[in-house]
Amino acid sequence: MTIKGIDVSNYQSATYDLTGCDFVFVKATEGVSYVNPKHADQVARARANGRVVGHYHYLRATSSLAAQMDYFLAHAAPRAGELMAVDWEEAGVSCAEKDSAIKYLRSKAGGRKVLLYCSQSYWTGRDTTSYAGDGLWIAQYNGKPGQPSIQAKWVIHQYTSTPLDTNVAAFSSRAEMAAWAAGEDQDMALTKDDVETLAGTDGVFLAPKDAADYSDDESSPDHYWSFGSHVNDNTTRIRRVDKAVAALTAQVAALTATIGTLAQGGALTAAEVQAAAEAGAKAALEQLGAKLQED
Repeated sequence: MTIKGIDVSNYQSATYDLTGCDFVFVKATEGVSYVNPKHADQVARARANGRVVGHYHYLRATSSLAAQMDYFLAHAAPRAGELMAVDWEEAGVSCAEKDSAIKYLRSKAGGRKVLLYCSQSYWTGRDTTSYAGDGLWIAQYNGKPGQPSIQAKWVIHQYTSTPLDTNVAAFSSRAEMAAWAAGEDQDMALTKDDVETLAGTDGVFLAPKDAADYSDDESSPDHYWSFGSHVNDNTTRIRRVDKAVAALTAQVAALTATIGTLAQGGALTAAEVQAAAEAGAKAALEQLGAKLQED
């Protein structure tokens, strides 16, 4: 399933139509000398209406790539959980320079997702590394949302420019895309290189819970993939527990606020307030314990 979004620049109004849109990308900068004068207002509109927000920079061949990325960050000022994209469509910018720009931006991004935007012709005709940072935003105006003519996995497909640039993203809901942008629930399979990095360069590997599923033979796929599965399974469990703790913390906070309001209004005595607080805390702990047992 996919969701719909748009991207806007100085050519669009700061009060663009949000009907049917789940996400909005806004052009921020070009090179080291241009800032979209409507960027702040266009971003503010998306934020105020609860859309997933992205910012993008148009790469120029006339200036330092690192300087461009610094310029972009300074003027886009993305918030936590907002996306960034490098727009690669100028002929003078090579594939290697595109890669360098994305890697530099990711190093400065503070955990924010960085995407590559390019056309289908650039991806299939100019790209030689298949590197797209955290995800590929592919442009092909084929009138077939979610069906670009590429083999690579994509995150966003820009399928038309009429009446404005319109996209679909490979998420089932706005909430799912927002969670991905924020770095939540990304249980990606580990590659052999990932496993070796986690295990260390000395060749010592951590065994999974069931040692029978672990191969000491480094030439065996199980030597890597059973370990990768083990790590991913435990990562998933930890994230579920983290979510349970966060949810219960919010419930306790809401209960505490309600009790405080009742106490201030004289509806409860001091003893009743203490008893209610203790009962709420006990119930929350029991609920968390049950959740941990489930997971």
